[in-house]
Amino acid sequence: MPLRRSHTKSHHGCSQCKQRRIKCDESRPSCGSCRRKRIVCTYQSHAPWPTSPSQECQTLTGGTASGVRETATLPFLELELLHHWHSITAPSLAHSKSVQDLFCITVPRLALRHPFLMHSVLAVSALQISYTCAPERRQMFMETAISHNDLSLSMCTPLLSSMTSDNCDALFAFSCLVAIFGFAAQGPAAIPSPQGVADVVKVFKLVRGAASIVAQAKTWLRDGEMRLLLRVGRYRGETLKTKYVLELCTLLREVVEQQASAESHLLDRGRDSPLLGASKHLLHKLYMTLEDPSAILTWPALIDAEYLDLLLRKDPSSFVPLAYYGVALELFVDVWWLDGWGDYLVKLAIERLGYIDNLTRCIDVLEKDRRERTMLQKTS
Repeated sequence: MPLRRSHTKSHHGCSQCKQRRIKCDESRPSCGSCRRKRIVCTYQSHAPWPTSPSQECQTLTGGTASGVRETATLPFLELELLHHWHSITAPSLAHSKSVQDLFCITVPRLALRHPFLMHSVLAVSALQISYTCAPERRQMFMETAISHNDLSLSMCTPLLSSMTSDNCDALFAFSCLVAIFGFAAQGPAAIPSPQGVADVVKVFKLVRGAASIVAQAKTWLRDGEMRLLLRVGRYRGETLKTKYVLELCTLLREVVEQQASAESHLLDRGRDSPLLGASKHLLHKLYMTLEDPSAILTWPALIDAEYLDLLLRKDPSSFVPLAYYGVALELFVDVWWLDGWGDYLVKLAIERLGYIDNLTRCIDVLEKDRRERTMLQKTS
């Protein structure tokens, strides 16, 4: 009887291949079989690493010592993503040097102890590369980004109900990166085809998720490694890139007064309506941009969930503050993961309301700013 061919059984295959009882090539973040089937690929174990200096040497050189079998290779894709994170992605997530250092140093250090955060770091890095890489590599990086993001979400979700002082910093960092990923992955730059209000609400809810974690763990976070992010919108000394903030504030204040007058019968209850509350929060954040343009980014975290319901029902009045938020993003924020979002929100409002007075005046502010910047570019 012929002898069976001996083989070494691997325990590092993906969950999908194990379930189907097929051999897994163990490529990460997505194995060949899952890529061909276009399904999410998940691993329950970390990739095997060399267990001795001799194995590490042969992995790096590609050689195999006599009697020793090469068992692993370096995860070069993940190393490329980490290098990109440190050199490009992390510095692009903030204008403040202290917050840049937070993303460059503190977040990766936390990620080494919390794998769900590491997957989120790799997801955002891969997504940014997909924006700028050669066309033939774009699909690969996009798939890698989605795979890491899915893994991060699946690993993190059970932890949200058991937050502790040990994991709250990592969960807060994760929630911020998930929101960034949502804006970038759902934005016009990534998806040229038309989107709807539901997509906007979905991303806004991700931002609200970060605020929810802050609300639950604020006592821990105030003294934790991520405490600097609690001060977003409160950094002094940054110069505003546009002179039109006060003009936009004046226009939005008129909108708030109109809404308050129309809802005067509700004000006796001692609580603003979701619409009026959203507009007031936005006006407050606009004034804060005089000191720190990033203050405008926190508006979706402050609005009432009922305001999001108004957007989903396509209530006409709810699109007015949405348009002002879009104009503010175009005026004050220049980050890759929000590319095109401001114009997109303004477009949604115009499609719903037409060119009504409240919209045309705030759009005029944006157009004046753009004309001035164009003139400056021509003369420089």
